[in-house]
Amino acid sequence: MAIIPCPECRKKMSSRAAICPSCGYTTGEVTEEQLEVMRVRRLRDKIYHLSMISYLVMAIFLGGFGWYWWSSGGFQKLSSIGPFILMGLAGTAYFVLRIMLFQRRRQQRALLKKKRGSII
Repeated sequence: MAIIPCPECRKKMSSRAAICPSCGYTTGEVTEEQLEVMRVRRLRDKIYHLSMISYLVMAIFLGGFGWYWWSSGGFQKLSSIGPFILMGLAGTAYFVLRIMLFQRRRQQRALLKKKRGSII
């Protein structure tokens, strides 16, 4: 067994692997079960990455709020527009990410339900 570059995406993969873990390229005969497992893994990884990005966006929002608090002198005077723009962009990005997460989790439930149905 050797580590080789995938013919499609050029990322590292095992020479014995039937499917590239990065892009899903098939290197030979692949069963439908193996493809289904790969789809579930890729969807799980996508959900994880979207969750991590949403945490980053929350931190940016809190940074904007801290900026607002700092520039307003503890809410004693008016602040510049910068913190409001940052908080607005972060809030919008968070909302979009949550919608994307909701859709991916719905897809994941559908795949797992389909997988359970095929086992029975």
